[in-house]
Amino acid sequence: MTRETQTQPIRSGGRPTLRESEIRLQRLLDVAQRHFLAAGYRETSLEGIAREAGIAKKTLYDRFGSKAGLFSAIVETLRRSWITQLGDIVLDARRPENVLEKVALHLLDVCTRPDMIALHRLLLTEAYRFPELISGYYNKAGGLRGMEPLSDYLRSAVADGALQLDDVALATEQFLHLVLGGVRARLLLGATRRRPGASERNRIAREAVRIFLAGCKVL
Repeated sequence: MTRETQTQPIRSGGRPTLRESEIRLQRLLDVAQRHFLAAGYRETSLEGIAREAGIAKKTLYDRFGSKAGLFSAIVETLRRSWITQLGDIVLDARRPENVLEKVALHLLDVCTRPDMIALHRLLLTEAYRFPELISGYYNKAGGLRGMEPLSDYLRSAVADGALQLDDVALATEQFLHLVLGGVRARLLLGATRRRPGASERNRIAREAVRIFLAGCKVL
């Protein structure tokens, strides 16, 4: 997951506090994600997840409805964390090249992590057979959910006259693929197993932003 699970002790008796409930849910989602990434969607069993998490299988069904519901909860938790992080970045009021470079570096830092590559590979492998896995992956307009802070920033930059874009949603998607396309494809295909180091990620981010701005920056 994108954040570490808290390890402080949880009270053994009485009704759990809101914070304790959040910690227990995060632990459950961590266990479930580990099972999904290790075995794949089809081979993962709710029985195995429930057993390792120390809860009843019925509790999983009561809370998530199905295996697809549990998987969706994992993705949604990651998405909410991602949106918060991305939102903090685009609040920066500096020039577009500085903001976009920070966004690009964040994309590379997070999305080339081994766990995120494994999750992306699982979605690519299983989505055709289990389309419910990506039911909330895209918004109604067809854009990738989770990139709204960047779209909002680009829209604001256009309104301020700093950038010239005819289609912000398309520009957002193109920026994402410009930054991640090559490096993530190589990791997904196993053409390389080495995640780019910090200096290489910085170089990729700078070059992607340079190319993107060459097509939309107001001179």
